[in-house]
Amino acid sequence: MSSLLKSHQLKISRKVGKNCEKLACWELFSCSKVLCPAHGRDKEDCWHIPLTQCSGKTEGDLYQKFSTCLACSYFQERGKMHPGGWDDFLARQVHPYIYKALAKIYQKEESFVEILNRIPDGLFTTDKELRITYFNPAAEKITGFPAADAVGMYCKDVFKNKICETDCALKRACEIGGDIHNREYVITNIEGREIPIMCSTTAFRDASGKIIGGLEIFKDITEIHRLQEEIVKRERKYRRVFEGSHDMIYTTNNKGEILEINQAGVEMLGYKSKEELLGLSHARKIYRNPKDRDRFIRRIDSEGFVKDYEVDFVKQNGSLIRVLISSRKYENPITGETEFEGIIKDITKRKQAEQIIRQRNLELSVLNSVAVAINLTMDIPHIFDVTLKNVIRSLKIKRGGVFLIDHNTRTARIEASLGLPVQDPNAGEGVMFKDTELRKHLLNPGGLLAPEPTFPIFKVRYKSVDGRKVPWLSCILITFKGKSVGFFGLGIPPNRILSDPEYRHLGSLGNFMGGAIENTQLMKTIHLHQQELSRLTQMLFLNQEEERRRIARELHDEAGQALTAVKLSLDRLEQNVAGSPDKLLEEISEIRKLVQRTSSEIRGLSYRLHPTLLVDLGLEPALNLYFKEMAARCALVIDFRMVGYDKRLKPDIETILYRFSQEALTNTLKHSGAETFRLSIIKSYPKIIFTAEDDGAGFDGQIGGNDKRSLGLIGMRERVVQLGGTFSLLGRSGLGARIRIEIPFEEAIYNGKTN
Repeated sequence: MSSLLKSHQLKISRKVGKNCEKLACWELFSCSKVLCPAHGRDKEDCWHIPLTQCSGKTEGDLYQKFSTCLACSYFQERGKMHPGGWDDFLARQVHPYIYKALAKIYQKEESFVEILNRIPDGLFTTDKELRITYFNPAAEKITGFPAADAVGMYCKDVFKNKICETDCALKRACEIGGDIHNREYVITNIEGREIPIMCSTTAFRDASGKIIGGLEIFKDITEIHRLQEEIVKRERKYRRVFEGSHDMIYTTNNKGEILEINQAGVEMLGYKSKEELLGLSHARKIYRNPKDRDRFIRRIDSEGFVKDYEVDFVKQNGSLIRVLISSRKYENPITGETEFEGIIKDITKRKQAEQIIRQRNLELSVLNSVAVAINLTMDIPHIFDVTLKNVIRSLKIKRGGVFLIDHNTRTARIEASLGLPVQDPNAGEGVMFKDTELRKHLLNPGGLLAPEPTFPIFKVRYKSVDGRKVPWLSCILITFKGKSVGFFGLGIPPNRILSDPEYRHLGSLGNFMGGAIENTQLMKTIHLHQQELSRLTQMLFLNQEEERRRIARELHDEAGQALTAVKLSLDRLEQNVAGSPDKLLEEISEIRKLVQRTSSEIRGLSYRLHPTLLVDLGLEPALNLYFKEMAARCALVIDFRMVGYDKRLKPDIETILYRFSQEALTNTLKHSGAETFRLSIIKSYPKIIFTAEDDGAGFDGQIGGNDKRSLGLIGMRERVVQLGGTFSLLGRSGLGARIRIEIPFEEAIYNGKTN
């Protein structure tokens, strides 16, 4: 409003003079400042109200408010109309504000000092001579000087710094009449410790502009220096990690821009320089499948981080590498953008190594499966099936077969197949070789091959039963000791090249299978020979027993009858001798005795060859009689028992046990020098347990050599094996010998008599 009064002072002076007593200021000047406390009042003058808005000032701006009022025509007219005159009028206007204004000024000064005392930075003021006039507590703490000592001292004596002597900041501020900000230097505190500080200096002026002193604010920047050094150290450490890492370290943003990348990342992706890589339009260009980048962003957006995200990258030359990404999302504090930082590891070699290990494990699994099949069975078709399935699984193909070579017919036939059609057995050409010369050599009975770990792959095909020709199969030879045994025929795609490990693996299988086939065939041959030998041995035992039986009958029937006839003739001769001459009768008596002795020996020989008692009454009575006769002829104590027999066994089993008993007792009598012989035959279904032991000299427990007793024991062992039983012999020098035989038997019994 003051500007309005000045511009219209002459124009309205008459109007004010006429209406000053009648109207208030806001009415006279049509004031629109309705917020003014004087607005709307009739009996109170505006200058009596501290917060009038004529000058736009507050109550504290007392002098500015009165300067505005003194220029106001309304104020001047009111002063002229005052009964006490102008001076009294002014005194009355000022008087209500004197005490209030002084109180506020004092309050402001006191509050200002309290604020200065509370600030964390050091602060002091000086006079124009640069002596300290005020020293706050923070300055005391930094310098170590009490305020009582510091006030009155020169600042250079407090700070003890050469710069204060040569280039005083306060002096320079006074000289230039301005401010000096953020100057750093080192002071020495009262304890002699150097402290880095940062200060700002200002010069004080009076109303005339003359320098009357200065103010300096300073802070201890020791911690700032420490933090700066720590930041520098961490920056160096980060830079060493960033640049020295063998893994890629990167930063990108939501737009796909590569913001930063280390040298390892540049080399990993095969770029010539960092600038070239940073110049890519989008990070998707380093992904084999750009959608992998989108999936990566979605995952990191949902979780805030990603660990070990496996993906394929494309190098600059187009080759692929397998990588693992570990990254996090954060907000750039400067730009506010969302960015991603992380580490990328090249795991291509690790993946290749894992693939090789898996392949090796698969190959070992194949060899183990084949070995187990060979170990469990000698069934060639089963071995072929197991081997073929494992080979097809390891090569990840769909079809294949195993072919065997018949050198006698000079043909090859398929023995096992998977995914292949059945071979036509009537096809004249059989298996067709792409290399005819190789066919002649492999199928030739006399064709030999130099031993090799792996032979070259060759091609064969054959005609199926429906007349179609099977596509060419890739073949790996199966050999044994330089002889071609067969080959694997595999349906390998034409565009696939076997790796060296796969090729060597198939070669090893070929050699392994060649030995297995030959060993299996050899074992079959041996088994057939063993069966034939067993059959012949059994026939030999049967024929031997039959021959003994025949000889026994002939001795008993023919020789015995002849001797009986001789005896009868001698009896008649003795009766018919005339006069009974003594000499002739004596001769006849001697001849009769000789005939009787011979007849007795023939009966004994016949019984030993084939005891009729064994046929007529059974095993136990026959052995009882045999042991009784043998005990009568020697000093050996014989203990014999049979347990569990309520019915007779089969005749052939009884004969065998009788012969075992004879052989055991004969060995004891001839070789052991024993005093006691024990024999037990126990029926314990489904086995017959035969044990014979003595307390003689014993032996080393081995069967063989030139020992005569070995022949009988070997015969016993072979006979037991033929019967499917077990034979064990225990002999220790000086501790006797023990034979234990277990023979399986059926519950079939024998009730009749044999002829």
